[in-house]
Amino acid sequence: MEPTVIHEQYKEEHAEHEHETIIKLEDVVMDFSVGRATVNALKGVNLEVRATDFIVIFGPSGCGKSTLFNIILGLEEPSYGQVTVRDENIYAMDEDVRARYREEKFGMIYQMPYWINSLNVLDNVSLPLIIEGAKADVARTRAENVLKDIGIADLAYQIPTQLSGGQQQKAGLARALVSNPWIIMADEPTGNLDSESGDQMMAYLQELNEAHKRTVLMVTHNKNYWNCGTRRIEMKDGLIVQDTEYKKS
Repeated sequence: MEPTVIHEQYKEEHAEHEHETIIKLEDVVMDFSVGRATVNALKGVNLEVRATDFIVIFGPSGCGKSTLFNIILGLEEPSYGQVTVRDENIYAMDEDVRARYREEKFGMIYQMPYWINSLNVLDNVSLPLIIEGAKADVARTRAENVLKDIGIADLAYQIPTQLSGGQQQKAGLARALVSNPWIIMADEPTGNLDSESGDQMMAYLQELNEAHKRTVLMVTHNKNYWNCGTRRIEMKDGLIVQDTEYKKS
């Protein structure tokens, strides 16, 4: 990815916050009712995420990874505990305000990208900005720049569902970046990719973290990628059971 105006603007705006704790979970509990039973999805999770972190989260199915992601994103209010992002208690916000905050501050990459099939790649990538209130021409210009950053400007006018899995994930990454977010949340971003495309996606995420100063949180089952971040977090039975930090050389 070239260090374009978008990335340089982000680094300039957020350089002073580089070593701050930007996400903090305190004693977060999440219980679900299933019939007459109660499922304890999270059992008192404490986590601090620094701006410089690339955190890889793994653990068996049902350990609470997806619930943790949804809580950080402001999608599911915890039963107990507090979640702050840049000192903002996100669950003290009105739901509409929290949704706007999520749109502006988080970029989300899914295992299966979701597309509006009647729109081409460029229009799908620019859509988050239009939803935020940007003018269509401004949103399209921003989307064109991000597609160029990632090296898929030639795919702008194709229909996303007609692309390969690797190309779709690159387009999904562009959509996640178009709002210039602080934090990239990646949920199994290599799950449907071949090894070459998966390695390329990991390289993009590492570059975003190291060169472009984005915070990255990623969930993956792929053992080959567990050591690709700056921290590795293992979850089991609704708890963080190990948090390993890697020193950058």
